[in-house]
Amino acid sequence: MKQKTENSMDKLGFFGFIFFALLLLAACAPKGIAKRQHTLRILDAETGAPVAGAVVSLHYYPSTPDAPEENYPRAISNTQGEVTLPRENEMAIWQVQANGYIEQGLSSKEGALPPRYAAHSKGDLDGVIYIYRLPEPQLNIRVSDNYTGPLIIQLEPAPGFDWIPVDEMNVAFAAIDLQASYIQKPAGRRLFETTASDEGVVKLKVAPLLYDLKKEQIQIFDGAGVVPFRDIANPQDLGRGVWGAVSEDEKRISHQIRLFVGTREDYLKYLAP
Repeated sequence: MKQKTENSMDKLGFFGFIFFALLLLAACAPKGIAKRQHTLRILDAETGAPVAGAVVSLHYYPSTPDAPEENYPRAISNTQGEVTLPRENEMAIWQVQANGYIEQGLSSKEGALPPRYAAHSKGDLDGVIYIYRLPEPQLNIRVSDNYTGPLIIQLEPAPGFDWIPVDEMNVAFAAIDLQASYIQKPAGRRLFETTASDEGVVKLKVAPLLYDLKKEQIQIFDGAGVVPFRDIANPQDLGRGVWGAVSEDEKRISHQIRLFVGTREDYLKYLAP
């Protein structure tokens, strides 16, 4: 009986030592190693309701949504709008798709979330993805009939948003207030109209809906109607038009969208040193 008791105590001491060692290893383990995945929630940007069935795909550099690698990581949100994806120490494009919503694509640094998502980390959630219902937004800008020159759209952050540092060289447009409203007032609005100043300047207050504008979502008007976008690479494009592109780098660096209104000859003179 005494031998049995001693054996039991020996076993208890051994397992106790193992348990203590495991606790010590866990406490000393680097935090980056312990966290092997990201958990996020996908919400409707205007109602705050969870979006179930949304697909989040990760495209690690150099792959892209247009040229994905085989078996790229992807996850589908549950009824609470939650998704869990692996955390890899690589640059990635986060592609978010959901029926009835505008597709979204944001980039991230090695092992991190896109800053716009990470801005809303809370508790067990590493971040929140806000997406907008279709249709895509349309920005109509009116210029005077004889205006020729640069058209500068100045992007001014809506309350609760700003450009935040990503590293020494880069910034990202993201919320700086957990209560920031993603509504580009009023809720559900998708058509936005404004008039450029005599100097060709437009001041545009932006939440993410308008910050993410693409060229095809912008139309320029004068008294004759729509001024078409022209392509400098097309030698047949000679007449009055809108020249230039919507550059993501320009948005981040100068907080502007820079275009030009005039003929091809006008535009070439403007570009000349």
